[in-house]
Amino acid sequence: MTVQHEMTQEPQLGVDVIGFGVGELAYLLNVFEGPARDRSVSVFRAGDLVEDSTLNTAGASSLLARDLAVVTDDDELGVKGVAAAVATALGQATRWTEMSLLTEGSMDNVVLLEAPEVSLMLQPRALGTWFAFAQDPTIGSAEATLRVLRQHVEDHPGGTAYLVFKTLQDEKHLLIRRDGASWATGVPDFATDEVAESAPLDDAGLLATLKDSRGEA
Repeated sequence: MTVQHEMTQEPQLGVDVIGFGVGELAYLLNVFEGPARDRSVSVFRAGDLVEDSTLNTAGASSLLARDLAVVTDDDELGVKGVAAAVATALGQATRWTEMSLLTEGSMDNVVLLEAPEVSLMLQPRALGTWFAFAQDPTIGSAEATLRVLRQHVEDHPGGTAYLVFKTLQDEKHLLIRRDGASWATGVPDFATDEVAESAPLDDAGLLATLKDSRGEA
């Protein structure tokens, strides 16, 4: 399995959203090997999927039909275009941010994958599908995360969020809620089942907290 470096028609944040079926995701998770790929498998709870040869074959066939893969001169299957970007993000990520966007009666999820040459956000939808879009290249990942949180509380007043920041070496957790015109964050202590909550934060303060949780501050 190879990656063809044709990055034409890349998805743009807020413009193009590219959907992938469960078989396609399973195949893309198998393009690369190594610790980063294994971490992605864990983040997507896809351990059974990547081991299912029938599902992977169906995913490869679907990618070929959608012109997101090509058979090389060596009779190997190589992914290309947007599929190559997703495979790279899954297989070479150095940072994973899991966002659980909560309301009183529902939960949505966003996963931000950051690899050296590509950063993508993915959201799950019905029947095991995932939709991917590129992070806005004009802003940093902490800013992109803040943008998601702002949109969530605008769409769902009273909504909260639970973020998990992961690297290969570390993992940090952060609870976030809107409190009037301010934000409040909390760091859970799993040993005591308590949450250390921050003082009220404005957008700049929340951004600084996100950067700190990411290890950027």
